[in-house]
Amino acid sequence: MKKEGIVFLFILFLTGCSPHYLERSADKEVSAILEEKQKKTKNDVLPENTIIDETYSETFILDLKTATVLAKNNNRTYKSKQEDVYLNILDLTYQRYLFRTRYGLGGSVYMDKGDDESISAQTNFKLLRWLATGAQITFDITKNFISYLTGDKKTDFQTMVSLDILQPLLKGAGRKIAQEDLIQAEREAVYTIRDLIRYQKSFSIDTSEKFLNIILLQKKVENFYNNYQSIKATRERIEMLASAGRIPPLQVDQARQNEYTAYQRWVNAENSYLSALDNFKIFLGLSTKSSISIKDTLIENIMESGIVEPDIDIKDYVGNAIKKRLDLITSYDRVEDSKRKIKVALNRLKPEVNLIVRVKESTAAHSYPNIELNEPSYRTGIEFDLPLDKIPSRNYYKKALIDLNRKQRDFENKRDTVILEVYQQYRNLQEYYQSYLTQQNSLLLAKRRVESTDLLLQAGRATTRDILEAEEAYLAAKNDLATAVVNYLLSYLRFLNSAEMLELDEKGMWEELYEKMAKNTVEK
Repeated sequence: MKKEGIVFLFILFLTGCSPHYLERSADKEVSAILEEKQKKTKNDVLPENTIIDETYSETFILDLKTATVLAKNNNRTYKSKQEDVYLNILDLTYQRYLFRTRYGLGGSVYMDKGDDESISAQTNFKLLRWLATGAQITFDITKNFISYLTGDKKTDFQTMVSLDILQPLLKGAGRKIAQEDLIQAEREAVYTIRDLIRYQKSFSIDTSEKFLNIILLQKKVENFYNNYQSIKATRERIEMLASAGRIPPLQVDQARQNEYTAYQRWVNAENSYLSALDNFKIFLGLSTKSSISIKDTLIENIMESGIVEPDIDIKDYVGNAIKKRLDLITSYDRVEDSKRKIKVALNRLKPEVNLIVRVKESTAAHSYPNIELNEPSYRTGIEFDLPLDKIPSRNYYKKALIDLNRKQRDFENKRDTVILEVYQQYRNLQEYYQSYLTQQNSLLLAKRRVESTDLLLQAGRATTRDILEAEEAYLAAKNDLATAVVNYLLSYLRFLNSAEMLELDEKGMWEELYEKMAKNTVEK
């Protein structure tokens, strides 16, 4: 068989492979790669410098202020939000740079070898400036150098100077059109800063929530421990009464079972508290080997002494939110951005007509450098490009119109959402305050119930079940009251934030409100 025929059959074989063959080929190749990579991953380890030093441990004693400062300085997500602002402002510096005088210096060196050998070099210095009107001015100085290495071995020097001005007359003309990207970048920097301020307030609330929940868990651990000790003491009394034959032995088992349950709940609460501490360390950006202790006298006093309902005129808070909510202001400003984009889109529908002015001067080629320029040459004219195909520009304009409608709807929706959010947070605040009052009364009743049931038990007029149920109700009432206080404090912060009335100090803490809470606690 001829060589050409063999090649043809080979090509025919390759192009005619069945799907089943291709599937098996793919499986074989993937299996080989998978086996290879699996062997490699068995030996993968982190570099030594990424491993935490087991011997290093730092202890932090935190109140809410200290925790907020630590979180602001170390939280990884918070740092990313700050970097977002920095990156956005970097974009703005680039847009400003485009309208400054820009310098450029470059050149080249070549060796040419043919009939003659030569070395040629060029240096170029350029100035470029965009004007607010859309004009582009370019000033260029170029120096050429050629040295012939064979033949007469002469050397030539030449200098060329040029000035070019391009001024759009229709499309791209006008300050607002030419500077649109700069205007938008300036506004985007403001938007990002507003977003950061709103995030800082939400972050402060998140930090407070995590901190207060740890305080709450501390309180629950204490309550569960006291409940365990109380039930243990109750069980011991019941054993004495059973030994005296005053109650059936079955009630001793009842008490002992509840004692086991109380102990387990105390252990579970302790574990939940320690887990919350570990998670809080990660939130604060601390090492997992660090040790933190939560202690805030003000918060503890508030949980003990109670809370005071603030005097709120909801209409004032709603009015402040409509006027000052930063995200709502940004939503309104984006409507204005869309209106500008429509003007830009209309400008793109115009024909491109540019005024061109060019001035060029150069020196004659000499064997030595010189700056004696020849008579300059001038060129002035009009360049135009008629948009016979307007489909791209038409679509751009239509999209700008749709975007404006969307932004207007987004603003209206945002405005209504902000109003409803303030009202909802206010209703939540009222609900949590009523819950606090209810739990306060419930705790008083539960405490009296324990005391009276204990007396009845000693008098033989109550059963073990009665005292155990009373203890259970008292424990639930103490936990529920502490939860109600924490829920109210967090709801108050969220309410103020929804109305744009939560003010932070330079450390990221709601300082004024914190001091107000302390004052109310002392007065109470």
